[in-house]
Order: sequence, then structure tokens, then C-alpha cells
Amino acid sequence: MKKAKTRIIWGIIIVIIAVILIARIVKKEEPVAPTPDPVVTAQTPFMGDIELTTDLVGTIEPADIVYIYPKAGGDVTAVNVKAGDTIAAGQVLVEIDTKQVASAKNAMDTAKVAWDDAVSTLNRMAPLHASGFVSDKEFEGYQTAAEAKRLQYEAAKIGYDNQMEFSHVTSPISGRVEQLNVEVHDSVGTSGQLCVIAGDGGNNVTFYVTEKVKNNLSTGTPVTITKEGTQYGGSVIEVNNMAEASIGLFKVKASVEDYETMAPGTSVEIKVPSASARNVMLVPTHCVYYKAGNAYVYTYDQAQAAIHEVPVEVGIFDKDNIVVTSGLTLDDMVLTTWTSELKEGTKVTLDTGAVNGDSQTGEPESPAADQSEAQ
Repeated sequence: MKKAKTRIIWGIIIVIIAVILIARIVKKEEPVAPTPDPVVTAQTPFMGDIELTTDLVGTIEPADIVYIYPKAGGDVTAVNVKAGDTIAAGQVLVEIDTKQVASAKNAMDTAKVAWDDAVSTLNRMAPLHASGFVSDKEFEGYQTAAEAKRLQYEAAKIGYDNQMEFSHVTSPISGRVEQLNVEVHDSVGTSGQLCVIAGDGGNNVTFYVTEKVKNNLSTGTPVTITKEGTQYGGSVIEVNNMAEASIGLFKVKASVEDYETMAPGTSVEIKVPSASARNVMLVPTHCVYYKAGNAYVYTYDQAQAAIHEVPVEVGIFDKDNIVVTSGLTLDDMVLTTWTSELKEGTKVTLDTGAVNGDSQTGEPESPAADQSEAQ
């Protein structure tokens, strides 16, 4: 009885297995759905401009600055200004006892007395000369003597005026006293700086650049100055053509439009143009890839509905666009998307709704290297 049941069970199992095998044999293979072509976006190159900038550190300086030195040594007897004072041109800054003023005054006064005496004598002789009591030759001698005394007096007066100028140091310009280096009773010489005067014509900013950046600057080039988070406009007013021997950089000076909040001698951030390209062919920067340092793009071939890898030569670029100097025309369709499936000859479907419009940026196989400008 048990053996019969076992045979029945095994028989049922064998039948089931046979049915499964037969079903698999006779079942038709279902067709595999074809993989759709990748969908891409593209746009044509366009003409435009690129301007790169570089960030530097500059120093604020007065547009007009005068360093005051005495023309004669002596003891300081009066200091009429202090640092920070606003002064006018011709104002006396410092008075110095040069030990020569008194003697120069005496010499001038003595010469004036001699000249007055000679003129008085000449005036007395004039009627006598007219009456014939004084000869022409003798009268000529009185005239010569009076003229000589006049010249002596003028020379003495010039000497006195010089000594007064030496002893009364004045400002040649209007402005502000930035530095004052003397006090009353100090002894000064002609090599000792008395003070520094900043003119009231505004401030400039001075900075240093490489030759590459210098070649992109000229008088009138706009710059941006930043001081404590506030931006000010300005423009280049001077570009040195000889590098500073100590640092190998070129000195550049720019005007500052708003200078009232900037103290001379302080540092500011300055942004200047470092490279530019005008009216050039551009494509989005992310569209350019690199192999072994050689640039290429993918273009869409409408006739073949496929893409091609096209070598290109490129120039400067920013975060948005890159200059293409050769390899493309304005009619080429440059892929603006990227996937790992893209390679030479790949069949693709063009998303016509995104042509020449905004495109999605994929992760490039070999992203463009960052381009930076040396300071």
C-alpha cells in the first residue's frame, strides 16, 4: 500500500516536470525592446566678448603730495600747524632761526641808506650840472654811483628775502598736513624732512602687476576699488613701462572716485582687467573637453543623426563661455549635454526644444582646467 502511494507521488512529480519542460520548449521568445538613442541638446557658436579680471592689493596715496625740507638749517622757533590741519598755499608752517636773518637785514638796511645818499647827492648835482657848474663827466660819475648803490641794495634785499624764506617755511599747495616731524626748539638741517602735505585734489591707488596684466592696461582703463566692503570706481592714470628692480613688477596708478573715507597709506582691494577678447567666437565653457591637453567638442550631424568629436583650438574663458579660435563655424551644432554614452559616431536624438536655448550641464569626461591670471 505504501509502495503504491509512493509510486503515485513520483508519477505526479514527473508529470509536472515534464509539463514545465514542454512549456519552455514550445514557448516563443518575446522580442527585446530596442534601447532608445540618447537625447541631447545643442546650440550654435555665437560672437561676443570676454573680459577677465584679477584681484590685487593697492595702497591709497594722495593725488598731490609734497615733502617739505628746510632750505637752511637752524633752530625751530615756531610750529604753526599740526598733523591733520587743512592749510592754504603760502601758509607759514614752520619758523626757523637760521642765524642769518638779522645780518641780512642789516646788510639790506645799510645798502638802502647808501643808495638813498647817492640818490640825494645826484639830485643836488642835477641843477648844478644844468647850470654848468658841474661837468658832464663829473655828473656822469654821480649817476654811476647812484646806480651802483641801487644794485647793491637790490642784491642785499634778495639776500634778506631768501633768508626770510628760509626761516619761514611755507606750503606750496593747499591741502592737509599728513605728517609733522618737528617740534619747537628742534635743530634741523637741509636734509631733515619737516612735514608731508597732501593736496586737496583727491587720492590715487598704487598697485603692482605682471607684464601680462600691464599690457592689458592703459590710461582710462576702469578699475574697481573695495574698502571695508564698499566698492568705489576709478580708472588707470599712469602705467610704468619699466619694472621695479626689487620686485620685478610694474607700478600702476589709478584714480579713486570717492576718496574721503580712505586714509593715505591704507591698503585696499582692487580688481583690474587682466585679459580680454572682443568680437570672438564663443561656446559655453562646459561644452569643451580635453584629451592629453588637446581640446575638442561634440557636434551634431543632422544628416546622420549622430555626433562627431571635433578638435578645436581655444583661447581665454570665464565661468560661462570660452573663445574658440579654430575648428568650428557659426553653423555647427555644438552639444551642450554630456553622458557617458557619448562618443564619436553615437546615434542620438536632438531635443529641438532646447536648441540654442538653455541647456543642462552634464558632468564632463574631462572638465576644462581652471584658467587663472597671475597678479
